[in-house]
Amino acid sequence: MGARSDGSSARDAADSSDEALAIRSRDGDLAAFESLARRHQERVYSYALRMTGSVHEAEDATQETLLRVFRSLGRFDPQQPFAPWLFGIAAHVCRDALRRRGRRREEPSEAIEPAASGGDPREEAMAAEERRRVRQAVRRLPRKYREVIVLHYAEDMGYEQVAAALGIRPDAARRRALRARLMLQRYLGERER
Repeated sequence: MGARSDGSSARDAADSSDEALAIRSRDGDLAAFESLARRHQERVYSYALRMTGSVHEAEDATQETLLRVFRSLGRFDPQQPFAPWLFGIAAHVCRDALRRRGRRREEPSEAIEPAASGGDPREEAMAAEERRRVRQAVRRLPRKYREVIVLHYAEDMGYEQVAAALGIRPDAARRRALRARLMLQRYLGERER
């Protein structure tokens, strides 16, 4: 089924679930895929930026992820949630990018920092510094722990979805998250007593 010219396909796509859009995309509805890609592009970019630490690599990884999703729609199981499948592909793309460049890390652009809210400048500066410290600590995590933390906290996925995205068991996702939190506490110099 191709995209209809009357615009109803685009409206239908905006109201459809991810799984329904994936089925329609697989069946040739390009408007459905465009809607699916627009819906998830920012989240995939955000994930890729957190994983790679590089604006350029995150942009490339986002494009590559969406391309792989399009090519792999025939393997998507519509009985399963779309987001874990999507982020599983994004995780593979980011792993490939990290392997290609080795251990070199590029600092993310400060342009991604949210704009000031008009509150106390000192408090805003302290909050911005704390966010920077947390980002640096997350980037220090080994990849397998960083993936779980980013998917669970930044992408708001439950451990079942994280496990599905990464191809691990939910109890393994929980253990990795616990270990990651302990490492983050150590990296940030926090001591629980």
